[in-house]
Amino acid sequence: MLRRIKELPVVRGELKERALLNSARMCSYIYRPVAIYTQDHQGWPGDWEGRTILALVSNWKALGTRPAYLDEIIDGIRSHLNARGYLGRILPNGAFDEQQFSGHNWLIRGLMEYYLKTGSEEAAETVKNIVERLYLPARGYYDDYPVDPARRGKGGSYGGNITGQIGAWVTSTDIGCAFMCLDGLAQYYSLFGGEEVKALLDEMIGVFTGIDFVTSHMQTHATLSAVRGILRLYEKTDDRSYLDAAERIFDLYLKEGMTENYANFNWFGRFDTWTEPCAITDSLMAAFSLYRATEDPRYLKLAQRIYYNAFCYAQRSNGGFGTDTTTGPETVFLKPSGGGLSEAFWCCTMRGAEGISSLFENFFLTDEDRNIIVTIGGDAELTTESLVISFSGEIPYGDSYRITVTAKTDICFSVKLLSEDGYIEHVFDMKRGEKRSVRGHAGFSFKGEPALKSDGIRFFYGNLMLGTGNPDFPPLAENCVYGNGLQPLTNMKDVTEAGCAKENRQIVF
Repeated sequence: MLRRIKELPVVRGELKERALLNSARMCSYIYRPVAIYTQDHQGWPGDWEGRTILALVSNWKALGTRPAYLDEIIDGIRSHLNARGYLGRILPNGAFDEQQFSGHNWLIRGLMEYYLKTGSEEAAETVKNIVERLYLPARGYYDDYPVDPARRGKGGSYGGNITGQIGAWVTSTDIGCAFMCLDGLAQYYSLFGGEEVKALLDEMIGVFTGIDFVTSHMQTHATLSAVRGILRLYEKTDDRSYLDAAERIFDLYLKEGMTENYANFNWFGRFDTWTEPCAITDSLMAAFSLYRATEDPRYLKLAQRIYYNAFCYAQRSNGGFGTDTTTGPETVFLKPSGGGLSEAFWCCTMRGAEGISSLFENFFLTDEDRNIIVTIGGDAELTTESLVISFSGEIPYGDSYRITVTAKTDICFSVKLLSEDGYIEHVFDMKRGEKRSVRGHAGFSFKGEPALKSDGIRFFYGNLMLGTGNPDFPPLAENCVYGNGLQPLTNMKDVTEAGCAKENRQIVF
């Protein structure tokens, strides 16, 4: 099994730019203490607050700078809690609001990340109260969770909304969001244990894994967040059944829930809707988790393609993240789904921060044999007790790279990166104080591949997808010719709001 390295790298270049852009956006008024407790207008208590805290801690981890308003937000939480110790209304015994469950997933996730960063026992205590008083009473009720679309309906907006009550459950247009909290509850179990929590998790997973996601039109964001929770349990317990379940559902997502440019359809089986960068972030993190768990390079290839072609396109010039058209059976043209920035400032802008942080955390991975795997292109330097390693170059826009290592002890290890033909490996057998550099080429080429869900061909340079683009943005590597005027999809952060309104890139030909 691969693992993340305790020390985070110092990242430069484009990925750091993306982190800085998002960090600046997260200082906007709507994410400040004076505003965040009043922003929920669709019935998602805990959601705005939790995603904001999670985003601020994620940016803090990535950039090393304490966010301007984070501590004040944390200090204000307790004054907004209800008599039971959570946000929103208190329902009668035996009734559960799935949007409240979903929203509090992000609240406990944000508070747990804050606890991990600062050691705040007050944040941990707030989380424990929420788990015990909001979530644990639902044990025994998940068997009756309604997924039949005939009972649920097919509506839904960008933000999601309550549709009514079926049995014990107050239901949402975001079908399946009652399972979003698998993510937070699994992290809670990993940190604090608790047999009651484990029993609730296993009950949820037993129901969740038996759902027909496509027929039920499950929301892909909720599905992928739940998959990440299952993967957390695998990492904690080493129980292979969790990994098998996560792989099966993720593979279904790849077949039925993913668009031509590796983004998501907002619901399974509904191709005429929009993408959601929250789910793109989930899919990116799940792909990295599956790669670490299995060491199967197809998951690393997927992580790269999700990052370059979906995640990067979704980030806008203001640092936020926006929704796009769902390329596939309905259209081969990629553009913002609502014109202009189409920023989902109420959820996706915040989750994008966690996606960026995950790229920092997974940039360098290692295994038991002390190999180091460079997972994505970019520019980063990692310092550990035994070495300093820097990686730089043109990837993904070109194929050249440079690796420089300074040994702090006598050390022998290899550095690996994924090419189109498998791993390229460089061995470093070094004495203390020695410095060595190697240069190489990943061997990328311009190629066509069959489309995933529509007739036609998609074009790639390595794992970088290409489409007809804005002539104001030439290819990003001067010595790399993509051919036929095609360009990468990564430059949306450089496109103005007026330019976004004119976007219409063909990506299947």
